[in-house]
Amino acid sequence: MKKKIFISVLLLVAAVVAFFALSVFLEYTRTSSGEETVIVQIPKGASEKTIASVLKEKGVIKHEISFRLKMKGSPHRGKLNYGKYTLNEKMCLDDIIAALLRPSDLKEGVKLTIPEGFSAQMIAKRCEESGLAEADDFLRELKKGKFEYAFIKNIPDNKGVEYKLQGYLFPNTYMFSMDADAHKIIDTLLGEFEKQYAKVKDMLPKGMDMNEAVIRASLIEREAKVDRERTTISGVIQNRLDIDMRLQIDASVVYAISNGLYDVERVLYKDLEVESPYNTYKNTGLPIGAICSPGIASIKAAMQPQKHEYLYYHTDTDKNDGSHIFSETFSQHTK
Repeated sequence: MKKKIFISVLLLVAAVVAFFALSVFLEYTRTSSGEETVIVQIPKGASEKTIASVLKEKGVIKHEISFRLKMKGSPHRGKLNYGKYTLNEKMCLDDIIAALLRPSDLKEGVKLTIPEGFSAQMIAKRCEESGLAEADDFLRELKKGKFEYAFIKNIPDNKGVEYKLQGYLFPNTYMFSMDADAHKIIDTLLGEFEKQYAKVKDMLPKGMDMNEAVIRASLIEREAKVDRERTTISGVIQNRLDIDMRLQIDASVVYAISNGLYDVERVLYKDLEVESPYNTYKNTGLPIGAICSPGIASIKAAMQPQKHEYLYYHTDTDKNDGSHIFSETFSQHTK
């Protein structure tokens, strides 16, 4: 009895394997017959394995292995392009490969939205997710690339700063061509900062330089959830700096422990002790550099701190709208 079951199972497995092999063979040898078009986006630098996965996901091919087998013996291996392509649902593999050997046929560009408060690391990740420059390439270019803007000369080369240009990648919505590289993207964001900063630079108070304003603004951007509180939080920062009191801003700790990705849900007491020039719980004064890209509202707030006596603030859990309760003393704060 057991022998019969074993033979039955073996025959079933053989039938499944044979059916799969036949399906792969039919796809491998089929001719183009589909009429319904599909928009396919091939990421820059994608491997043949990734391309096969994208094509399957879009329904252009049925089996990834068919495409990979076709490419294995192809003289076009390693020569496929990236970008957006209009393909047919039932194109033969030869026609798919021929299409991907040509430059992208859709030139409308890629929309890249950088929200206020995004760090350099988050921007790099967003670029990669949008099919533009890979995150590692973006961060490498941010560190080593040469950009011709006069304001960059006013950014100090502080030892220990992670990305000198952090804070100057201006948040906005941009359109880039599919072939835009990391240098082009960074250059565009820096150019937008130069344009926007020119509108408010006359507001810079005596004793504060551009870099300090951007660092302050980055702290405000990550802390303020309600627009009306930006200048109030700016005032707290000013008051603490005036008396050499540590800023103790949670966002600076989160930046340090999350590698700039801000994907930490809560800060633990042990996190407050992390050794980092960005940690304002351990170090007096401003962090060594900006912790994100602030928007124009936070830059203005940094330049115009509200005059008050507050030294503390915490989230208003009763309102639960992102606003804060501000206090002048520690005893008021703890209540």
